[in-house]
Amino acid sequence: MSLASDSMHILIAGGGYAGIQTTLGLEQLFKENYPKIQLIDKNIYHTLLPSLPEILSKRGFSIIYYKDIIQGKKINFIQAHIVDVDLDKKLVFTTNPSYRLGYDFLVLSLGSRPFLPNIPGLREHSFQFNSVENAKKIAERLSSKDMIDATENINIIIGGGGATGVEVAGEIASLIKKRNQQYNNIKVILISPDLLVGFPTHTKNWVRAYLEALNVELLLGNEYYITEVKSDLVCLRNGRTIRTTMLIWAGGVTALPLPQQVGLKTGYNGRVVVNKFLQAEGRKNVFILGDAALILNNKGYPVPTTAYFAEQHGKIAAQNIYSMIKDQGRTMKEYKVESPWLDNFAISIGSDLAVSRIRGLDLYGYSASKVKKLIKMKYLKDLKK
Repeated sequence: MSLASDSMHILIAGGGYAGIQTTLGLEQLFKENYPKIQLIDKNIYHTLLPSLPEILSKRGFSIIYYKDIIQGKKINFIQAHIVDVDLDKKLVFTTNPSYRLGYDFLVLSLGSRPFLPNIPGLREHSFQFNSVENAKKIAERLSSKDMIDATENINIIIGGGGATGVEVAGEIASLIKKRNQQYNNIKVILISPDLLVGFPTHTKNWVRAYLEALNVELLLGNEYYITEVKSDLVCLRNGRTIRTTMLIWAGGVTALPLPQQVGLKTGYNGRVVVNKFLQAEGRKNVFILGDAALILNNKGYPVPTTAYFAEQHGKIAAQNIYSMIKDQGRTMKEYKVESPWLDNFAISIGSDLAVSRIRGLDLYGYSASKVKKLIKMKYLKDLKK
């Protein structure tokens, strides 16, 4: 016997890639007797995370407002910050404004926060890169008068050699190259123990070649680990110090503390242990998605925190919640990593160059850049269906 849809309350906490896919998927699945579908996010907009580097050179756009996504749909949006969850009483507590919201099904897709290792001075003297606000602050600094008019040499250091660090370094270096007369004394330096860990060797080689063609200095290896950050100086493990005008930290992400604080079982990097249906252990009415979920691939490694996987999580969660309401879960779908994560990625290096692999097809340079732009356009089109 199925539950009455119209008496159900589904609460989606977090409007990132996983949360928005769950919300839209549920709205499409229910043809009648709609449950109450409520989306909560601290912002009034959905962030296109892969497009954040574009803010640095003030090209493209990186947000779409929730009101434009849910227009004409049976979805209620609340802008609020979630501060607590009572899993036993099925209540979510928020602030700004203050709400206490009940639910029958809860989807936690709250995203992540920057991973900040215990490096003296890092928090105080670095720009983090994980939000629209952070990116805008960096863009303002890059276009500030003291940066443009500086007579001394300027070093912009990127800490972290993952996909985000590569994209940030490429975007800034591309901007400098295009505005050479304004930024002729600025140098971009990327510092990391390694470059694109886990990516194919030929992808790394192309990225390295593109960055070096943009005059990015690459300091790669354990001896270049950052040990201390001062207001105008970065200290490395090998004893070298580098004068810096700006340090941008792109050293990965870690899970938010809320899921662990409310009693959910967590594992690697604070991510919540989930079953094959993406439900939290011991809580069949609570789904954990995106960066917060600990999901292992076929090699036993945690699935990376990317928009690609978050979208998949959202689609499966929507189907499973629908099944639990309509047929007591008989048609729930398992979440499976269909292929190794490296079969799907696109990394931009400035506005014109990229490397990508889509379903096993590798592209480089201008063609890869066009593919990434097409992926963005398709995603936006699908949001507004």
